[in-house]
Amino acid sequence: MKKQLNKLAKSSALAIITLAAICTNGYAQSNDLSAGDSQNSTTLPKENVGAGITMPEFPGGEAGLSKYLAENVKFPENAKKDSLSRKVFVLFVINQDGDVENVKVARGVDMAFDKEAIRVVKSMPKWEPAKQFGKPIKFTHTIVVEFKQNM
Repeated sequence: MKKQLNKLAKSSALAIITLAAICTNGYAQSNDLSAGDSQNSTTLPKENVGAGITMPEFPGGEAGLSKYLAENVKFPENAKKDSLSRKVFVLFVINQDGDVENVKVARGVDMAFDKEAIRVVKSMPKWEPAKQFGKPIKFTHTIVVEFKQNM
């Protein structure tokens, strides 16, 4: 009986993982089509990195991205009395040219913080695009924009 339960648990876990991969890939493909892109373009979620794919890179790498966000994110004026730090998760596509497009809030806080996070991401400089076997491709990326009140 225990062996049957273990086998069932393992197959259920595998089915859930497979379903999650299909849903994630379908989301990336539906993003392409809803944005009016041709069906030849490729957008890959971060989970599918492999098979000759190199990640996109912000100018200066992770340190450059952290510096950019620290210098450009402004705590919303109407929330200055709020001393809490806030995090907004922003989803966007880095296209084959390294430009940021299709910027959306994946998990927001409120309108003021969400708008500021979108503004900062839209104003990013060009990234080094993701590549698959040396050819630039579109890549779906998510970052966390953190708001901290300067005391």
